[in-house]
Amino acid sequence: MNTLGLLFPLLYSQLLLDGAFGIHRNVSAPRHHPPSYMMRLYRSFRPGQTPSEDYVEQDRTKQADTIRSVMSKSVAYREARWVATFDFSSLLSDHHVQTAELRIRVPPATGRPANVTVEIQHQLDRPCHHHDVCLEEQWMGLLPESSLISSSSHWRVYNVTSQLVRWMEKTLSQRKRRLPRIRKDHPGLKAVTNGANRAMLVVFSHTGSKKGPQEKSSLLRTAERSKFLLASDGQVVRRVKRQRTRRGQPIKRHSETLRPEKEKKNLCRRVDMHVDFNQIGWGSWIVFPKKYNAYRCEGTCPSPLGEDFQPTNHAYMQSLLKHYHPGRAPSPCCAPTKMSPLSMLYYENGEMILRHHEEMVVEECGCL
Repeated sequence: MNTLGLLFPLLYSQLLLDGAFGIHRNVSAPRHHPPSYMMRLYRSFRPGQTPSEDYVEQDRTKQADTIRSVMSKSVAYREARWVATFDFSSLLSDHHVQTAELRIRVPPATGRPANVTVEIQHQLDRPCHHHDVCLEEQWMGLLPESSLISSSSHWRVYNVTSQLVRWMEKTLSQRKRRLPRIRKDHPGLKAVTNGANRAMLVVFSHTGSKKGPQEKSSLLRTAERSKFLLASDGQVVRRVKRQRTRRGQPIKRHSETLRPEKEKKNLCRRVDMHVDFNQIGWGSWIVFPKKYNAYRCEGTCPSPLGEDFQPTNHAYMQSLLKHYHPGRAPSPCCAPTKMSPLSMLYYENGEMILRHHEEMVVEECGCL
């Protein structure tokens, strides 16, 4: 027992070190292949990609920043009656559902009945007393043919947004409706055992709020127009002129065309910073992208600052103080002023997630 007590902290500390230095010890990726539909969404979800021909699908992806896929536990059918069983417990914390779709792969033997009725139910295997497993089943709702969005020779797509949201909003006691367990040997129902013929729920959500573009320093614009604002006060104008002449360093806008080439190379700018998820130990659960250019900001900030460096009011004042009293304040820092999201396809609790992660790529740099 003492040996185990000493060994556990050592193993735990090694795991922490491995994570810190990006060492992953043959962590196997989930065995499931990414659904082709999620891969297609990922390609259309990324910024700058050619819009999808399906304008409805394109509109959904524009409004959502997270797309979650939940694979069915079982699918059973008889002629025009279908029953799809899921475990929706992972969706209960999602309070920003915009659209939910049920995609059912139609077995070739069933053909395409004119009127198909689809039932959805939630099934959760949870531990209970005496180390047994209790089966909890809740009826989600009945999907009429009118909820059919599209169909092909292999897939039928239904809109289940209202059913899912209504089920999530109710309390457990209100939404629970005990049903007989639908077994594979249930009379009259044929279970779909092939994994390729399973059903999939796709949930479109919006979990974050977009930030507006950072405004340029209003104080800098005011200072540039100060000769008009102070024209009625001759003493102030003369005092500013005498101060500039006495210091011998008149304040003027820094233009990129007037800077020496050597100085330009050292000024605040955006440079490459390539991130490889395999090298930081994340390659086992991130499907796409495996690597990307995050960029970073590098360089010095001149004093005083010009608009080309997109300074904040505080940074502009700091640059003026640095210009006149170098020992009282450091130069503003070169930092990101505009960032963009990155679309990532990855596994989370056994489910495939497609999500826009904000502020992952530096688009512009400035002095702050």
